Parts: sequence; structure tokens; C-alpha cells
Amino acid sequence: MEDLLVLLLRLLGVIAQGVFYFVMEFLIKGPGYLIHRLSAGKHADPEGLFAFVFGILFWVVVGFGAYFIYRLV
Repeated sequence: MEDLLVLLLRLLGVIAQGVFYFVMEFLIKGPGYLIHRLSAGKHADPEGLFAFVFGILFWVVVGFGAYFIYRLV
């Protein structure tokens, strides 16, 4: 029974790691890199801090925009 529980917990850990990787790489760093590349040109680093910061700011702006559009309608 303990082996089954350990296997289940490992499976949940792998799934959580995959979800975290998807969120970080595609939903945060992806838009952040594209925005950073607009200002820095070819010198933008897709794994850099600026990509992460711009990605977070992108989703904050999208969230505020969605909220204000919702309030208008």
C-alpha cells in the first residue's frame, strides 16, 4: 500500500512540475521575451530576468485590461 502511495505522489509531482514548466516557459517568459525583444533587438535573452519581469507585467496589464473592459460592459 505504501508503494502505491509513493508512486501516486511521484506521479503528482511530475504532473505539477510539467504544469509549472509550461506556465513559466510559455505563459510568462514567452510574452516577456517578445516584449523585451521589441526594445532590445537581437540582444534580448529568452532566459533572462527581463523576459520574466516583462512577462509578469504583460499578464498584469492583460488582467487590468480585462477587468476594466468587464466593468464597462
